[in-house]
Amino acid sequence: MPISRISGFISSTMDSLDGLRPSRMLMSPASSMKLEHDRDTVVVTGGASGLGHEIVKLLAKKGTKHIFVLDIVEPIPSERVDNVTYYHCDVGSEESVNKIAARITKEVGHATVLINNAGVTVGKTVGDLTMEEINRTLRVNLVSAFITTKAFLPGMLELQRGYIVTVSSVLGHMSPAKLSVYGASKAGLIAFHESLTYELGPPSQTTRGVKTMLVTPGQMATPLFDGVQTPNEWLAPVLKPADVAAKIVSSMEKGSIETISSPLYTNFLPVFRSLPWRPVEVARRFSGMDRGMDTFRGRL
Repeated sequence: MPISRISGFISSTMDSLDGLRPSRMLMSPASSMKLEHDRDTVVVTGGASGLGHEIVKLLAKKGTKHIFVLDIVEPIPSERVDNVTYYHCDVGSEESVNKIAARITKEVGHATVLINNAGVTVGKTVGDLTMEEINRTLRVNLVSAFITTKAFLPGMLELQRGYIVTVSSVLGHMSPAKLSVYGASKAGLIAFHESLTYELGPPSQTTRGVKTMLVTPGQMATPLFDGVQTPNEWLAPVLKPADVAAKIVSSMEKGSIETISSPLYTNFLPVFRSLPWRPVEVARRFSGMDRGMDTFRGRL
């Protein structure tokens, strides 16, 4: 992910401060929802590969009662996880998602955890993008979160128990050249998460039993951004999907309402983008972030 090349303007001490930064975790005294592996039913979109696959593997290892993967990509046979149900599903299709949601509810009852993780990308300029590519990216990355949430949230509210995890990206805060539609979709997910959170009620007061979590990672070593090079992995390390998955699952086990942003530099981008355009331009030029997609060969 080329945004991870922003390193010139970050102090060399930032990584060492990672363990000292104040926790952004908010505990909700009004809702006791915590992930309980022997009780909860988890739905993961885009769970056949990348981060989603790592989340599914970890949940299965911990003995989660029911795990369902919704993905249009078939898992590699050797990487299929035991005791996980895989559904071939276009998560951007309301009809497809609703059919599978009804099937899950009929078989095991209401899902109590939804992880909106599905994503695709296209590395092209705005002028070179086709409308088909634009529509597909927005539909899979952004619209799917609305579709799945509308399908599964009513059951959570009925049970007064649920978690909705939205996997966005640091590119939702600052998008490089040739990633306009991907960045737009991830920015939309951040706004989606914020609105949904407060529609359910202020986290410290709601008694509706459903919690939300936002994930905004930097570049991960997944097929989605294969070929993108990171020149300074000390300041902007490429994340291991398994490590991000562990943070997500651990936070749900604790019952946290949290924004998971990693590595450390990702926490500064929302503030950095508010600076005047001149220092922003200098930093972008120095970091080379707008050239990062030149070597892109990831999965579309």
